[in-house]
Amino acid sequence: MQFLGENQIPFCIVFTKADKLGSSKLNKQITSYKKKLLQHWETLPTSFLTSSATSLGRDEFLSFIDGVNEDVAKDFK
Repeated sequence: MQFLGENQIPFCIVFTKADKLGSSKLNKQITSYKKKLLQHWETLPTSFLTSSATSLGRDEFLSFIDGVNEDVAKDFK
């Protein structure tokens, strides 16, 4: 992640299997992870909470990928 950020390569963090934990425990773990990242990052990368079982976050994540692909394609024109 450090390399990607330093080189301005677009990326995101995807928290998967959101259906496996209770929402309280899930939020606690995500908050803890983000707090650790902020020790080294000025701003956090975009993140998504997903579950393939419930399709949670699917559309938002796919839209993000489409947007990144469009941005990258513009750089090659």
